[in-house]
Amino acid sequence: MKTVLLLLVAAALSAAQLAGPRPVGAGATGYAYTLNNDGERNAVVVLARNDDGTLAEVAGSPFATGGRGLVAPTGGDFDAQGSVRVHGRYVLAVNPGSNSIAVLAMDGARLTAAAGSPFASGGVTPLSITAHGDLVYVANQAIAFMNPGRKPNITGFRMSADGRLTPIPGSTIEFPAGQGPAQVEFSPSGSVLAVTAGFQTDGRIHTFAVMPDGTLKEGPGSPFVTREISGTVGYSWTADGRHLLVSNFRGSAITVFGVDAATAAIEPKGPAYPNGGGAACWTALSPDGKTLYTGNFVGNSISAYAVMPDGTLSLLGTVERREAMKPDTKDIEISPDGRYLYAIGPIARHVAVFAIGADRLPRELPAGRSPYMVTSGQWTTGLVVK
Repeated sequence: MKTVLLLLVAAALSAAQLAGPRPVGAGATGYAYTLNNDGERNAVVVLARNDDGTLAEVAGSPFATGGRGLVAPTGGDFDAQGSVRVHGRYVLAVNPGSNSIAVLAMDGARLTAAAGSPFASGGVTPLSITAHGDLVYVANQAIAFMNPGRKPNITGFRMSADGRLTPIPGSTIEFPAGQGPAQVEFSPSGSVLAVTAGFQTDGRIHTFAVMPDGTLKEGPGSPFVTREISGTVGYSWTADGRHLLVSNFRGSAITVFGVDAATAAIEPKGPAYPNGGGAACWTALSPDGKTLYTGNFVGNSISAYAVMPDGTLSLLGTVERREAMKPDTKDIEISPDGRYLYAIGPIARHVAVFAIGADRLPRELPAGRSPYMVTSGQWTTGLVVK
């Protein structure tokens, strides 16, 4: 009898392992947010994260942003990191097709628009957004195929407790045409704002000291024009805010920069660190700050680097995504517990799920559990995991 019971338990466990993702509410530990980039009705897709890493869309999702996504012409593409963010009890999301920023209040899995949302972004084709305290900055890329008629810029806002955004006078900083920003992000302390720009040409990294009134002052050595390997898109701050770890898609590498927290002075630190993965463009730092991951667009792969206290890197390895089409790997994010990595495949509308091993390398979950297919919109853009 004991043997029969053991066999029945083993069979039940095997069936559970083969059953694939569980429904929402069955062991959910958090949420993932992405934009469906619908050209008429842009919306935030909310996915419950089960404790085994799998995803399931919540009831009521997707939640409308009140704006439009960006419909690229045939062959058109746009690159950015940070198009959707979670800040306190709000989700901030860009509407690149209608030049606005949505602010959505979170109530469990549900999202509702804050009073006045969406808010004008202060430029054309907003594609990245960041927040620290009551400060919000958006990167308006003024992407060329939209014939923008205005220069690219970054623009700052004050965010009130009820989610309203008010433009900060004198906060807008313009960039030359064709040098549009791909990512904007505050340092962990909020004292410095970094911007990658001009990724389609040489690639530049700008660093700005944040002034008490919310405006910006460019730091010494900024902008830094990348050398050796170029094409900057995404980047991550190290946990202590002393270094920027910047992707370079030409050569598929990471370059490291030291940044002064007071003056925003920037200087390069050592050579580029290649990964051989094929166009490193997107980055994510592990919650403990010890591992940097890159999403490699052309190679449809994920690379992992060990991050040393002095900002130097050591390549741990590169792994491929399954079911990837042509170049189709963009934003990546790590779960707060450091156990799972999620990667966007925008063209296929996939969200791939990887378990992170003791060796810190991510390995995609078996078929049926990854990738998750987003069923609404044009294609997925941006990703945040909480």
